[in-house]
Amino acid sequence: MEILKVDAAMLSNYEVMALLNDQKAQRQANEVAGTREVAENLRTVEFEVQKYLSTSPCATQSPEQIAALKTAFSKYELMKVELLQILNLRPKSPVELLLVIEEFEERFTMESCDDMLRIIAECLPRDDDEEMGEGDGGEEQQVDEDAA
Repeated sequence: MEILKVDAAMLSNYEVMALLNDQKAQRQANEVAGTREVAENLRTVEFEVQKYLSTSPCATQSPEQIAALKTAFSKYELMKVELLQILNLRPKSPVELLLVIEEFEERFTMESCDDMLRIIAECLPRDDDEEMGEGDGGEEQQVDEDAA
């Protein structure tokens, strides 16, 4: 295998989703104009990736939120890959955050962990109300069945 572009960069899930959406719009415009067809297997891969990304945290992110997160985390001197994982995974518990940041215990305190989680919650708001609502409904239904 040969490396074609040495300056290639890692992309966040948000950037991949935006790229796929742009390509899809461009392809639809080209199809209307009657130009080049895209291979079916490529369309399948793009569809599956878009389907996955639409259910991931990046589906509700915006460029402004990403910029705010990068600015807020600048004081922690995280590696680019760590910040990228935080952006992609949007951790909400200390365990999730400790798994993303290498050698967390040696580099940061638990107060830093709490502050990082607060920053994530502020900069990248979640749709937890909907997720919890779905989970609560299932639990209530199970309790009702047990009572009957």
